Amino acid sequence: MTSTSDPTASPVGSVDKALILLEILAGAGPDGMTLRAIALQSGLNKASVHRLLRALIHRDFAEQADADQSYRLGSAVPLLAAHFERGENLPTLFAPALAAISHHTQELVHLGRLDGANVLYLDKVEPERTVRVWSSIGKRAPAARTAMGRAVLAADGVHGIALEAYAQATAVDTGEPGQLVDIARLSDIIEETGQRGWSTEVEENEQGIACVGVALVRPGSRSLAVSVTGPIERMGARRRTEVAELLRSELSRLAPAGFDVAPPA
Repeated sequence: MTSTSDPTASPVGSVDKALILLEILAGAGPDGMTLRAIALQSGLNKASVHRLLRALIHRDFAEQADADQSYRLGSAVPLLAAHFERGENLPTLFAPALAAISHHTQELVHLGRLDGANVLYLDKVEPERTVRVWSSIGKRAPAARTAMGRAVLAADGVHGIALEAYAQATAVDTGEPGQLVDIARLSDIIEETGQRGWSTEVEENEQGIACVGVALVRPGSRSLAVSVTGPIERMGARRRTEVAELLRSELSRLAPAGFDVAPPA
């Protein structure tokens, strides 16, 4: 007997519909969408959409805002992404590049990514000569006052009012050293960073310390950054430019497959 089933159809229709809703919510962003808009875009009836959304909410893959009852992605989605990134073992993938950069500069090298309004330190390679800084693997610092954070914000095209939360994060008393960065100054910093393809900060995250950062981008995943950190007496303006050029060169040569150094604007 000849089968009349569609070979392109999903083997589990309800799962396929739920995944469609997740894709729609991902496209809607943090503002979310109304039930009616989701139904229209998905082509499903409102009752089915409502039932599927309740199932997604039950597992924290979706959430409903109290203010306007709109739906958006839930907390389980970034957790899945975080688990995936840990599974990639990014410190291991970047180890050759970090080691080479530390060897050539004889300075401390960090690997990090954005985590909300902060930078999360994923790895660090210390030089033979000790550099005393407060950073450590797993710690966070406001992205707006770190070279890594600024590099990623510029590479990801974050500008204007979208920088407000990052600027405000520098005003939160976390007990860590660092300066306040207002949105006007942050906007100027991000624009300059984007134009030259590398970032810097001088004694803004920690007294006596200067950093240079370069971002790496890849399709379909969040950007990363690598920074070089050293005492201000060894990291003057000319040295920071030299380190930036070395960073871009070594990362272009040694970064894992799929990662590209963010180009200047």
